[in-house]
Order: sequence, then C-alpha cells, then structure tokens
Amino acid sequence: MKELLFVYNPHSGKGHIGRSLSDILCVFTDSGYNVTVHPTSSPKDGENFIKEHAAEYQFIAVGGGDGMLHELFCGLVASGVRVPCGYIPSGTINDFASSLYIPKSPKKAAKTAVSENYKTVDAGLWNGDVFSYVAAFGMFTDVGYSTDQKMKNALGPFAYYLDVLKDMDIKNFHASSVHAALTVNGEEYEDDFIFALAGNTRSVAGLTSLVPQDASMEDGLLDYAFIKTPKSISELDKIRNTLIARSFDPDVIVSGKAPSLKVKTDRPVKWTLDGELGGQTDTAEISLIHKAVTIAVPV
Repeated sequence: MKELLFVYNPHSGKGHIGRSLSDILCVFTDSGYNVTVHPTSSPKDGENFIKEHAAEYQFIAVGGGDGMLHELFCGLVASGVRVPCGYIPSGTINDFASSLYIPKSPKKAAKTAVSENYKTVDAGLWNGDVFSYVAAFGMFTDVGYSTDQKMKNALGPFAYYLDVLKDMDIKNFHASSVHAALTVNGEEYEDDFIFALAGNTRSVAGLTSLVPQDASMEDGLLDYAFIKTPKSISELDKIRNTLIARSFDPDVIVSGKAPSLKVKTDRPVKWTLDGELGGQTDTAEISLIHKAVTIAVPV
C-alpha cells in the first residue's frame, strides 16, 4: 500500500480542515493510501516534519492557508526529495489555490489531490529563503490579510483595495514611499515605490489586478511589478486605471519577467513571503528554482 503524509493546520480557516477531516481521509484511503496525519502545533512545525520525513512517503498533502503551502515548499526543497503533492486550501485568501483552480471544498480538493493530474511549478528564493508564490513589500502588502472579514465579504478584496486608493491622501503615499533601485534583465530602475512584488502567482492577497496579466507559475521566470509613488492626483488616477485594466502603464508601474532580480532600498524594509513576514532588509536578491514542486491540479 502507498504511504501518504497529510500535514494540516488545525487552526486555519477557523478549523475548517478539522471539521472535514473524516471526509478527506476517506478520499485518501479509498484511493489506496495508508495515511499518516500530522496536525501542526507551532510555526514551522509542518515545514520541519516534511523536511525530516518526506523520503518516507509516496505522496504528501497539506491542508491550510497560504502559510501551510509555504511550509510545504520550504520543507520539500530542504529535504531534497521529489515527491508529488496535494493541497487542501482552508485559509482566508488562498492565492496559490486560486491560481491553480484548486477547489475550495475540502472533499473536492482531496479528490483533486489524488487525481494524479499534476503540474510542476516554480519556487522562489528571497535572499536564499524559499517561498511558494510571492515576495513583496509596500503599503498594500497586507490588505487581503488584515482587512476585516465583513468588509471583504461586502466589497470583495479588489473593491476594498480601490476604496483604499480612492480615499488615501496623496501625502500618505509619500510617507510610506520607499526609494529603491531595481536591477533586472541588465537594466536598473531607480525611483520611489509604494508597492513591489516578485513571484509566480496570478493573485496576491486575493487581488488579480496586482499581477502582470501573463503571469505564469511554471515558465522559469519571475513576474514582477513595482508601483511608483504617485506625485499627483492625476498619477494616482493613472495607477488606479491601469490596475483596473491590468495593462500596466510603464509611466507608473515597472513590470516584466526575469529569471532573477535585485532590489536595493534606501532603508531596511519589511518583506512578506507568501503573506507572512519574511524579514527586514535593504538588499533583496530574488531568483527561482525552476519546476521545484509537483502538485495535483484539477483536470
């Protein structure tokens, strides 16, 4: 019998996985797996368990939010083991699952996990630390993660984001602005930025508008977007309009694809990796591990 490891966060999504645990395990066992279940008890618990035990299993599935996905990628890369994986999403945002169209229903996601229909996706490296889909800094980095749930339910994250832009005083942008030099594809762009991201995703904090329209998770290239600090109301309007259209205007957004890039800021800034605090630094080197993780996706 094949061995399957299921690591899940019992607190993610208000315990959503725990309430569906019986259904999930039935899907796994009906597919011929002998299942080992490991509920996480602390940050990096899942990452460390996967790193230490990945070689013992023919399949690894995780359940939780984007943070649990982050731990899967970190644990797998550190283990050096290439084993197929599955994901049962249960967090608030679930950018990774949305990008791969993985169902939100735990039972349907479990069936997808054991469907043996795989996609091999890239992983990112931020100053040597692994991330699954995005590294970012700036004033909108935590909109999708810190917004009141009732507000997000009423407006949707993109509508809330536009509402923030509409009501923000132009002076607040300058207060939050970061002067940075971006070195990418042999060129350097130096300017003031209010937001920056690099990674492999079609959604960030639930917002597809922040990601280049042709973003890919498996092409061996980072997709990046750096939003310049608006110096006037007209520039702010141009940012809003170009985000709505998802056709990035180079006058206000530096974007493109590259195998790697380097960012040097005028002061240490906080970066988030997959929605969690990754560290604070004035120099970030971001690159890729091409086709790092094989994960089940819907047919």
